[in-house]
Amino acid sequence: MAKKTNRSGFGEKYTNKTKRVINDDGSFNVVKIGAQKKSLYQYLIGIGWGKFSLMVLAFYLVFNSLFAGFYMLAGVENLKGLSGKTGFDAFLNCFFFSVQTFTTVGYGAIAPKSMSTNIIATLEAMIGLMGFALATGLLYGRFSRPQHSIRFSKNAVVTDSEGQKELHFQIVNTKNHVLMDLEARVLAKVVVREGEQFNRQFYELDLQVPSIRFFPLNWRVVHCITSSSPLCTDDGKSLMNKDLEILVLIRAYDSTFNQTVRARYSYTYDEIIENAHFVPAYSTNEAGDTVMDIEKIDEYVTEKST
Repeated sequence: MAKKTNRSGFGEKYTNKTKRVINDDGSFNVVKIGAQKKSLYQYLIGIGWGKFSLMVLAFYLVFNSLFAGFYMLAGVENLKGLSGKTGFDAFLNCFFFSVQTFTTVGYGAIAPKSMSTNIIATLEAMIGLMGFALATGLLYGRFSRPQHSIRFSKNAVVTDSEGQKELHFQIVNTKNHVLMDLEARVLAKVVVREGEQFNRQFYELDLQVPSIRFFPLNWRVVHCITSSSPLCTDDGKSLMNKDLEILVLIRAYDSTFNQTVRARYSYTYDEIIENAHFVPAYSTNEAGDTVMDIEKIDEYVTEKST
């Protein structure tokens, strides 16, 4: 019999049908409401580089514009080198002086000469030092945070191998750094309706090869659909009624960061191709080198139904 598990971490009983458990980007399909602890650091570490850069630039411009306004309120006559400046021209000079103070560059052409402007400059210099320390920490955190470079095939396939039905999907390392000691855990989620209630059930799928030592090429993960497999059915369409979803967790050791990385993915029923097999994704050239074509891990050919 298939090994049912209650250690999936997901709820089992629902009053309505639910969407897929794991999204295409590997995130969990869970929306949290109510009191939550939000971390600005985690948010700034996790967002994309483009959004992060725009936020840093926006903060830099707004912060210096704000202090330029403080200098204007204190009076440009209290800044040495700005006598006679008025209007927008005075604001620009205050803005550039704020940038020099914030970054501790201090060219010397403009300098505070009253108690009020010296207090503002002192406060800004302190905030500037703290701000750059925080920005440095964020940059280090973003660069040092290990991220997996594992790509999953867009589809899983069910193929016939010497009379035995098998479920296949493929993964590949898209970067040149080395991953090793890979382990795969695969769950099958099916939904059974009991009256007005939907019951999600999770089963551990036995894998032909659950782990590999090295990962220079692609890895084709295989589950044999035996009589004890939850995927074994006389009518494949019945799986759609059960909202089948194959949940995948890959764990690997990244030798570049000396840390363990994890990747998540899932395949829903409509992403599993019946009677198909993957084409080889690597070959050898005339020099004897093994050539791995990353784009080929998605390619499959369909077979004639028997």
